[in-house]
Amino acid sequence: MISRRHILLATLASLALRPSVSWAGVDNPLRNRRAQRVEVPDVAQFHRHDGERGFILDRTNDTWLLKPLDEDEVLVLSPQRAPGGGTSFRSDWGDEIIRVSSIGAVTYYPDDQPNGVIAEVWEPARELRIARATVDELRNRSTRAAQYLAEIFERPIQVEYGAAPHEGLGVMVEAFDRAIDGILQARESGAVLDGLGRLKVAASHAADIEINGDLCVIKVDPLAGFAGRPSSTRIARFLVAASMPA
Repeated sequence: MISRRHILLATLASLALRPSVSWAGVDNPLRNRRAQRVEVPDVAQFHRHDGERGFILDRTNDTWLLKPLDEDEVLVLSPQRAPGGGTSFRSDWGDEIIRVSSIGAVTYYPDDQPNGVIAEVWEPARELRIARATVDELRNRSTRAAQYLAEIFERPIQVEYGAAPHEGLGVMVEAFDRAIDGILQARESGAVLDGLGRLKVAASHAADIEINGDLCVIKVDPLAGFAGRPSSTRIARFLVAASMPA
């Protein structure tokens, strides 16, 4: 069995692209791509060949991060062998987000292009990192979350958080943002959440979601950065599947 680390190393070695040459109109894109390979920055902005806004890809750690330029949320990607060769990078809810071929060509799979669109490096970018937070900032974020949920549900929703190391408070704050986004997505998808009475962000060993009665717990690993919290889509899909009738 090929290990995750081996897949990452192989893909890192192959991810080299021509930064500004259009795929269309090239006589032999495979030959030219091999001939003009350049080193791709560990953090780079990619542009889409359909002219829509691209994304930032951060490869500075074993876990790759991707942020669509028109969205606030950072996606955490996990590699696996793609059918026919190359490496598929999937979100924490299991969808393929990008695929890197054996020669370094990148295909991006956003919601508006489910069949994929070619993406190439445009320019270097800054690392994707969660901002540090204070206890006061975490407290204020939980208070705002409670106020926002009360407006959405037109009834009080208790919001709380558990203890976490100081250096992990930023992940706790981020988890509240993803939780609110996930709840909104779930409601738009038809989830029954009449029984939701409490929301809690709690430190754990891994990112997860759990429902106990009227309590929805967003579990986070405070020291794991973006990978330490579930994405909003994962939260939404969990809530849709679970639902919480009154």
